Amino acid sequence: MRAFLAVMVVLALAVPVWAQGGRNEDGPCGLPPEGKPQRIKGGESFPPLPLPATPLRRTERKREPAPPTLVGKVTWGEKRTTTRDDGTPVTYLDWNLDPADSQGLLKFANQRLGVRYKPAPVDLRTFSWSVDEIPVLYISGKQAPQFDETVRRKMRQYLDAGGTLWADACSGSTKFTEAMRSELAEIFPDRPLRRLGPDHALFRCVYLIDKVKYSAAAATERPDGLPYLEGIEIGCRTAVILAPYGMSCAWDSFHVNEGARTITGNSALLLGTNMVAYALATFDLGKFLSRRKSIEAADDQLKGDFVFAQVRHAGNWDPDPSAFAQLLKTTIAATNTKINFGRKEIALTDPDLASYPFLYVTGHGPLDLSEEESAALGRYLKSGGFLLADACCGGLEFDQSFRREIRRALPDDGLKDLPRDHPVYGTFYPIQAVDYTTQVKATFKDLSAPTLEGVVIGDELRVVYSRFDLGCGWEGQDHPYARGVASKDAMRLGINIIIYVLSH
Repeated sequence: MRAFLAVMVVLALAVPVWAQGGRNEDGPCGLPPEGKPQRIKGGESFPPLPLPATPLRRTERKREPAPPTLVGKVTWGEKRTTTRDDGTPVTYLDWNLDPADSQGLLKFANQRLGVRYKPAPVDLRTFSWSVDEIPVLYISGKQAPQFDETVRRKMRQYLDAGGTLWADACSGSTKFTEAMRSELAEIFPDRPLRRLGPDHALFRCVYLIDKVKYSAAAATERPDGLPYLEGIEIGCRTAVILAPYGMSCAWDSFHVNEGARTITGNSALLLGTNMVAYALATFDLGKFLSRRKSIEAADDQLKGDFVFAQVRHAGNWDPDPSAFAQLLKTTIAATNTKINFGRKEIALTDPDLASYPFLYVTGHGPLDLSEEESAALGRYLKSGGFLLADACCGGLEFDQSFRREIRRALPDDGLKDLPRDHPVYGTFYPIQAVDYTTQVKATFKDLSAPTLEGVVIGDELRVVYSRFDLGCGWEGQDHPYARGVASKDAMRLGINIIIYVLSH
């Protein structure tokens, strides 16, 4: 699973352009998968030749071990029958309308990424639900899939354990898309399905994809040409990817059905390759996030102690569930403090908000506060509260929305860069330079200075904000696509901020 390290740059490789053509709208629309190559074992004879010739023998190189399975294509649906143009009846199942889609995608991606993986059909009734056996489940079709409660429960467990689900609407079927949205709402009542922002790693992890080619029918809906995917995040990993504008037809044989709403041609293969790379790169992260570390305590044990109060908002508010535990544990060890630390999840509208002098807010995706939440945050800060904010993975959506929300909450006080001599850079560790993650270095090649911003009310610092991620660094687990402060310095900055709050 570590082969992704070789593909962290945009590859300047030629991409084939295959011909597009119409196919029957009903029934199988793609080409069958490639058959397995015939192999003749060493010492195996050809069929007998006419006498008196002697049968020849040949050997071949020892066969390579079979590649591991990366993608399990879910088998589902009732048997259906359609008729070909020549009148021949064809029986098919909805899951296999594009029989060679997963094979075609992996063949392309393997070549571009320098890896070797294969697909395999998966029956959810007998699947082991092991992420180590098959890391990615892939479901495609035109009809409406429907899972029972057992499958929904096991699917949730599989995704929480680090698995990934791809759902592709063949030919852009709205019936399939709406059914999958409904199923995902049942599986994840606590995690919304949302459109992935243009800054998402799926659009930049190997190939930079800012525009895609849509079929004629889809282009009328997406005239901007922006890539469109929906996803569900577990932590800061996108575990579910739904493609309402299907790509399976292009993965199979580059065909486009009449009236289909799809991403076509090279666009689908490049985006699919990014999906493969993303799944490989975040595999270890997904398994790490499944082992949540916690320092929880009952409210009556926290009185008089330092409470890490994390804001619970409408977005993905807890993308790094282990971050606070590692930060507080390291703070205790490094400072030898006798203060007891705890953690509380709290809404900005909580009537007891003012009793917590320290708030932390982060998010993977946008931060959207209601009028009531914005007003409550403004009152909290003006009355002496302190807010630490950081953009999970350095995401632009959170960065832009946080700046907007802090202006709403404090219209008379704006974010400003904290000068190098600010006490927050020296409360425990003297910090004049920091190391950044690879993703930051790729964009900001000479950046080494800390870049914290703050809001001062009166003469007191009330807000500290880091546009580059801190929380992923606190977790101590590699987040391949995070734009952030490297783990060691993220921890040092976090400790300094906590000590600053305790001493002020």
